Amino acid sequence: MEKIIKSKRICGRPVHSYFTGVDKYLHLQKHCIYDITPPISENESLLIIVNSGKGLILINGVEFPFEKGTFAWLQSYHTFSIQAFADYPLEISVCVYDYPLSSFLVFEEPGSDVVASIIDATPVLYPQGDPLLKIQSLFDEFEKENECYDPGSSLIKVSILGQLSDIFVRKSLKYHLGQPKSERPLGWKVILYMSAHFSKDLTSENVASHFGSCVSDLNRELRNISGYNFAQILNRIRVNIASMALLYEGMPLSYVATHSGFPSETDFYRTFKKYMGITPLEYRSHILNKGDGIYRGMIMESTLMKILNHCYSSFSYPININNTAKSLYISESMVSDLVQKEFGISFKDITSLNRIRHAEALLLTTDLPILDIAINVGFNSSRSLSRVFRTIHGMTPGEYKALNKGGYSNDVQK
Repeated sequence: MEKIIKSKRICGRPVHSYFTGVDKYLHLQKHCIYDITPPISENESLLIIVNSGKGLILINGVEFPFEKGTFAWLQSYHTFSIQAFADYPLEISVCVYDYPLSSFLVFEEPGSDVVASIIDATPVLYPQGDPLLKIQSLFDEFEKENECYDPGSSLIKVSILGQLSDIFVRKSLKYHLGQPKSERPLGWKVILYMSAHFSKDLTSENVASHFGSCVSDLNRELRNISGYNFAQILNRIRVNIASMALLYEGMPLSYVATHSGFPSETDFYRTFKKYMGITPLEYRSHILNKGDGIYRGMIMESTLMKILNHCYSSFSYPININNTAKSLYISESMVSDLVQKEFGISFKDITSLNRIRHAEALLLTTDLPILDIAINVGFNSSRSLSRVFRTIHGMTPGEYKALNKGGYSNDVQK
C-alpha cells in the first residue's frame, strides 16, 4: 500500500502584499520575525536569504528548516508562513523578483531539465562556502544601490537579481538531478502540476483522476495548504501569467487571454478584474505609471534585451558598440538606435554608468588602489575612470571615497 504523505495545515486565509507592492520593486527589504507570520500568498516571486536566526518555513503544506544561510526562491503558486524559534528571531533580506523582470534576463526557452528544477525541486536551498559568500555579496551589492533609481542603478539591480536567480537555478538543477525524487503530499504535487499545465483544459475532475484521487479530497487538501479550492488556485495562476504577458510590447489582449489558459476573452476580463480589482488595461497603466523612478516600461523586444544582457555581463571587458554588434550579428546602427530610443542615452553611456556603479561599490567596500578598481570595472586606466567619474559625480573617485568613508550615510557633511 502506498504511503500517504500528510500536509501541514495553514491557519487562516492567506494575506497578500506582505512583501510585495509597486513601491517594493528593485528595493531590498529587511525584516525581523520574532514569532510566526500569517499565511502569505503573493502575486510576485521572492528571493530571500536568512541573515541570522533559526526557525521553519511552511510552503504548500511542507516544512523546511529556515536558518542562517538559507536561500529561498518563492513563487506565486506558493502559500507560505515563516516561524522563528523562541530566542532565535529570524532576520531576512527579501527582493521582489517580479515575473515581467525575468524577460530582461532570459533570452532563450529554458530546457526541460531547467523547468523541472524550478517547478519540481525544492524552493529552499542551503548553500555553503563560496556559493553562500557569493549570494551574500550579491545581496550586499543590491543593498548599496537600494536608494538609487537612476537607469544605471536600476539595471545593475536587475543584473544582480538575474545572477541570484541563475545561481538558484544551477544549484537547484544540480540538486534535482543528483537526488532521488522526494515524495510530497498530494496538494504540493497538484499545485505544481497546475502551475506547469495552466494553459491546458484543466478541471478538478481530470486533475483528481490524474493523481488517483477524488474531487472532494483534492479540494479539501488544497484548502488545507493554501486557503483556496481548485478553481480559485487555477484562476490565480492564470491571472499571474496574464499580468506578465500584458507588459510585452505589441501583444494583443486576445492572445494574452489564450496564452494564459482562459477559455474566452470575456472570461479573462471578468476573472482578472475579480482577482486584481482592476481591468487588464487598468493594470497595465497602473504598473507603468506608479512607483517614481522605478525602471517600469513596456517589456522590450528581444534584440534590445540581448544587447543589454551582453553589456551587463561583459562590463569588465573592453566592450564597445562594435564588438557588441559583431557578437550579436546585428549592425552598429541597430544597437545605437534601439538603446537611444528606449533609454535616451548612448550605448557608451549605459556601459559607463554600469562600470561607475560597480566602481562605487569597490571604492566603499575595499582598499584597492584606484588603478586596480579601474581595471576591475573595465577602464583601461585610472585617468579614464576619473574622467567619467567626475562627469557623473562632479568629483574624483578619491574625493567620493573620502566623502562616503565607511559607507553611504545620510549624515555626510557637505
